Amino acid sequence: LSTPGECGYPPSWEENDILAAILRLLGGRAISQRDLLSLYIAVFLTEIGVSAAFPLRMLYAQTHHATPIQLGLIASVFFLAPIMVQYPLGWLVDRWGRVPLLLLGTASHAVIGVAYIVFNTPVELIALRFLEGVTVAAIQPAMFAYVADVTSPEHRSEAYGVLGSVMNGGLLIGPQIGVIVGQNAGFAAAYIFSAAFEIVAVLLVLAYLHEPVRHAPKDGETRGHVSWRQLVSFPLVGAYTAFFSFQVVMGMFSGLWTIWMRDLGASYTYIGITFTVFALPQIFLGALAGRAGDRWGRGPVLLYAGLLISAVYASYGFATSLALLLVLGIVEGLFLVFQQPAAQGLLADASPAYARGRAQGVAGVAGAIGGASAAFISLPLYHYNRPLPFVLAAIVMAIGSVLSAFSAIILLRRTKRARTDVPAA
Repeated sequence: LSTPGECGYPPSWEENDILAAILRLLGGRAISQRDLLSLYIAVFLTEIGVSAAFPLRMLYAQTHHATPIQLGLIASVFFLAPIMVQYPLGWLVDRWGRVPLLLLGTASHAVIGVAYIVFNTPVELIALRFLEGVTVAAIQPAMFAYVADVTSPEHRSEAYGVLGSVMNGGLLIGPQIGVIVGQNAGFAAAYIFSAAFEIVAVLLVLAYLHEPVRHAPKDGETRGHVSWRQLVSFPLVGAYTAFFSFQVVMGMFSGLWTIWMRDLGASYTYIGITFTVFALPQIFLGALAGRAGDRWGRGPVLLYAGLLISAVYASYGFATSLALLLVLGIVEGLFLVFQQPAAQGLLADASPAYARGRAQGVAGVAGAIGGASAAFISLPLYHYNRPLPFVLAAIVMAIGSVLSAFSAIILLRRTKRARTDVPAA
């Protein structure tokens, strides 16, 4: 593999046309970069650990006599935690570094997984679930800022596309393995299993990941202080809008999708298939979709992908055929895989170099507020008028797509103007 920060396949890879084609599809230049490849493997293992106990959590709480209200709190406090701590943790990512926060978040989540075995009263489970949300809020800005630090703008969306692929792959595999372990060896074994994957990820980070070297500050930037004005520039606000709109949709569907599918007569197996077909494009096409954002521009990809996704969401509200809904889910996944790397690329491009963690924190807070609010209102809206939440999701996504695309175009023009204004040496 290449040295950190460099790109290029080893000669033995390039000589094999089939292998080279597979590598370009799955990761392109991103996985030929040693630091990024190490991060991807660590994130994949972490996501397996984080998600392995997900299908068992509520059943585990029920066996320890949690009431319906307590079950609701266990489900919701995880999403409330980022609203409270995401920005301070993003500040620590800038202050202490990307790798320390990545290690701290992953190791803490592993410890909390084991703690579920010992501290299992309903009140303790609520507290542990909140702490889980805190640890994930530390991991996310660290890994996203790390990718921004070690990539150039020309290949940044591709790197984020691969990161999305490994995250979705871990989230798809983890629950399946967790259910198998839980059914055959019990809840405690599932929690130990999830912690073991995260411990391996911690060891990998310790062995192979080094704090990236960031560019020297410019245009008034300093390590210690970044003004709020720099964190609410128009391009960054556009990026925050993209994250807000995406999480509004995810929050709405998280509270609604299963109930809606059951109302249409879908079996639990069929519901599971809808999740799988939605995730598969995001696992296998992340690099390809990210590369499109790099080559075609963040703005056009955000605009066209977002508007097409909005059309799918509006169609959901009036569709009654389960077969049609499965097709729409595949189409949604295909368009969404283009939108997410472009949004992450825009956020990284617009962030001051020494405030990327804080910008990620603001984006995380915006997304958490949108997701929590949408999850709360989705079912009342659905019972009032079935198409209403889907139409609302379409409108929010369309507005977010237009604003983020416009901000990406403005940022690109500013960057080109700044380059042409630099006097020749």
